[in-house]
Amino acid sequence: MSASNKTPVLLTRDPALWPWLVGFVALLAVLGLLHGWVNPWLNYEGEAILGGQLWRLWSAHLVHLNLWHLAMNLGGFVLCAYFFPDVYSRERFLAWLVFSPLFISLVMLVVDQTPGTYVGLSGALHGWLVMALLLGFRQHPWIHALVLALLAGRLIYEQLPGYDVNYLQGWIDGSVYVNAHLYGAVSGVLLASGAGLLGRRSV
Repeated sequence: MSASNKTPVLLTRDPALWPWLVGFVALLAVLGLLHGWVNPWLNYEGEAILGGQLWRLWSAHLVHLNLWHLAMNLGGFVLCAYFFPDVYSRERFLAWLVFSPLFISLVMLVVDQTPGTYVGLSGALHGWLVMALLLGFRQHPWIHALVLALLAGRLIYEQLPGYDVNYLQGWIDGSVYVNAHLYGAVSGVLLASGAGLLGRRSV
């Protein structure tokens, strides 16, 4: 989508980002393999967070219900990096990695007042995608506008009363928390806006 024809697509054109991408994928893979042991300590639990276990606001987005759940999210993460190599950089990756998980969890805690548990990268992954679509919009406006429209339609569909949040139950051993996707997309808009403002100031 955002890749030009001059340089081969190799996940990123920012060499400084490569170690971070590899390290992040490796971290998620290790946590996925150990999910039975680490999830109780790292997942989102509203009561535990209010009790002072603030790390769960961030760590919940790094752990998954099972290996299928992990594979789906890792696949989406790598595909985004593949299709938007000229958009992602080390600074944007780190900004996303810090901001999106915390934003999603805080909105869940304050607005949804979610008392139960939550795990998974899918919410933050929506931020990862939306950020890239907006930052790369000028280079490929038509295709990015189309993908944004499809994504917006998907998010609206997920909020409809008849949406089946259990359609992946047989694969991921849990239901889909659709609000996390919505909040993640909002975090992507905020990240893109922040990057745009910083870019203007540096000109």
